Amino acid sequence: MTPPTLPDDRGDRGRREVGAHVGRSTGADRGVSTALGYVLTLSITVVLISGLLVAASGFVSDERERVTETELDVVGNRLAAGIESVDRIGAAPGESRVEATVRLPPRVAGTTYTIEVLPASNELVLTSTDPEVTVRVSVETETSLAASRVDGGDVTITYDPASGVEVAS
Repeated sequence: MTPPTLPDDRGDRGRREVGAHVGRSTGADRGVSTALGYVLTLSITVVLISGLLVAASGFVSDERERVTETELDVVGNRLAAGIESVDRIGAAPGESRVEATVRLPPRVAGTTYTIEVLPASNELVLTSTDPEVTVRVSVETETSLAASRVDGGDVTITYDPASGVEVAS
């Protein structure tokens, strides 16, 4: 049986030794640890999300360059096919002047581009503005190819026996 205690007597629970308070937190310290935990969690979350955004932006930039290069290649091949067709028709006996329009997009991957015709190497050089990507497409012609530079968009290809094949916008 337990001996009865007086109302102010707290038994062993109320007794404290000298130095027993050291190392224990008080109620005020608990509020600080909750706020500190919240700040640390928030800081770690911000750092992780920032890292993901930086990594994702590099990936998006690389993908945009690849898409731009692919689209410029497609546009260049379409134009080369149009030039070769006009050249074939113009080189046929009895033809004096041939003109054809090739419909090309004014922008590729959201950026403008230019087309340069290089007769020395029989190449089309397509260059986008942002990101700066350059694609070279070869063109096979029987007649001479005139040097020119045009912006993206609809292009007119003209064959004239005196000047050969010319590309203009």
